[in-house]
Amino acid sequence: MDGKAPELRGGFFIASLPYTQEMWIGWSLGALLYVFGFFFSPFWALCGLLLLIFNTPHPFARELEQFKEKVSDEKFLHTYAEERGHSFEKYWLPKSLDGLKNNAGEWHFPTPSKHVWNLKEPYVEDQEGSLLFEHPFMVGPPKPPLFTLRAVYFSLGLLMLQYWGAVSVFKYHLDTTVAIFVFLMEFTSSPIFGIAFGSVIVLSLLYFFIFFLSSLSKSIGNMEMIEMQTSLVSSALVGEVELIGQARPGPHGALKIFVDDNPAMSCENIVCYEWVREDFPAQGDMPIWATRNFFMYGVGKIYSVFNLMYHHVFNLIKSHTHESARQSGGVPFILHDGSGGMRVEPSMFKRVHYQVPLNVWDIGSTRWTLYGLRLGDPVYIHGEITTRSEEELSEEKIDETLSNSLLKVIGNEDPPGKELILIQGTEYSILAYAYSLMETLYLPVFYLTVFFILGIV
Repeated sequence: MDGKAPELRGGFFIASLPYTQEMWIGWSLGALLYVFGFFFSPFWALCGLLLLIFNTPHPFARELEQFKEKVSDEKFLHTYAEERGHSFEKYWLPKSLDGLKNNAGEWHFPTPSKHVWNLKEPYVEDQEGSLLFEHPFMVGPPKPPLFTLRAVYFSLGLLMLQYWGAVSVFKYHLDTTVAIFVFLMEFTSSPIFGIAFGSVIVLSLLYFFIFFLSSLSKSIGNMEMIEMQTSLVSSALVGEVELIGQARPGPHGALKIFVDDNPAMSCENIVCYEWVREDFPAQGDMPIWATRNFFMYGVGKIYSVFNLMYHHVFNLIKSHTHESARQSGGVPFILHDGSGGMRVEPSMFKRVHYQVPLNVWDIGSTRWTLYGLRLGDPVYIHGEITTRSEEELSEEKIDETLSNSLLKVIGNEDPPGKELILIQGTEYSILAYAYSLMETLYLPVFYLTVFFILGIV
């Protein structure tokens, strides 16, 4: 690649200041509002803090955007393609050229199109062994600093609340809430009210506890992704592995999916997928059984909420509250990182995580949502490499001089303390703008704990 890739290692602390005129205006206004509000009005101080947070860039934002612009330069890409015997239009995957706008499940750097894939020998390296631009060997795995200016803003917020006596106000309202609750209990002489009130409190606390576990689980997963060394396909060995590459066709090609067997709802070039159907009741309607037993109806609603939380905690596909049908499937495909290709068995992964739906169809009171990994899409895998069977090798007439062609990636059995997963995206697209576990979780929880303790005491 022309130029040096950015080194995304944050260390202990980075004070990332605005780098555009618009950011500087917002940041300066936020600083002025905070200073004014600190002495005269907590409302304006909070507004100032919000402006400071929104106008403070991520520590890696500036150099990553400069790097994106460099590798997306048309002159560079024209030269790169022509040196490999292709035109600009043929060499690059069109949807990867607008990486500044793409989401976590798409390419953020230009990547080769189907016109330059070696379909006859899918396991060999690309021309000159050129790695994908978005591979960690090219752009470097992002590791956020332990603290950024956001930690400073959290501290300023707590300091401002303490200065304005917000802790005392919280304590007063807590005492008032308890007094009202006791009064109503005595006035109504009914334990049902107490049970209902207590249930709301318990459910609220449980929700925040599950949200905490979800954030913790996601952050720990991100840290594992950062710390685990990515392997090149050409040199990967049997055992646990992290691979990043592009989904290319395997021996079975790709699928054309007809969602719920409807020809009008189709999508092609898919290697693994999942669709969900939801049937919504007509607005204002309530099932007959619910009108007869309102308690059971409420239990059903509570179950839907907990089902949504469960899916959120365990990093599954977004829960659909009115789900009435679901189907998933896929075919073996090739993960290729430029150094070589390796067979992936999506049906042998316990967890497959898609980013955004490929398509959503709303017809009447029914909605169909299709998730999928298509040919050309980026793939992140934390899986297990195992040897392929003799039957699989004989079907494809494999060249046994390529070690990676004799192996495949699966993910149906987790190693101790780990979770194997196949994700639509790359390490860069998922983690480039992440913050540390300390700053996103531990520090806010610590400050909230201090705030509540001061309020109660």
